[in-house]
Amino acid sequence: MLSNKISTTHTVIEVNGRDFPGLLHKITACLASRGLQIQTASVSTYGERVVDVFYVKDIFGLQIHNEGRLQDIRQRLLQIFDSANEAAA
Repeated sequence: MLSNKISTTHTVIEVNGRDFPGLLHKITACLASRGLQIQTASVSTYGERVVDVFYVKDIFGLQIHNEGRLQDIRQRLLQIFDSANEAAA
């Protein structure tokens, strides 16, 4: 989930899925590669599940409003879980 409604100053990204070794590193590397600065993060693990919430800004300190860019971030994050599922199969 990506939202600009939860915070007036940050884009909020919630990642929810099956945990695996290196997941947090892959997520943060993905966000950094998209030019995002993580201002705050809440990282939680519930058994085999993970719920991570990131408050991010772009390189100018602004929320991300461009729908194409939001879609790119969403797809890149989904690819992390897709590749992990393929490796586990």
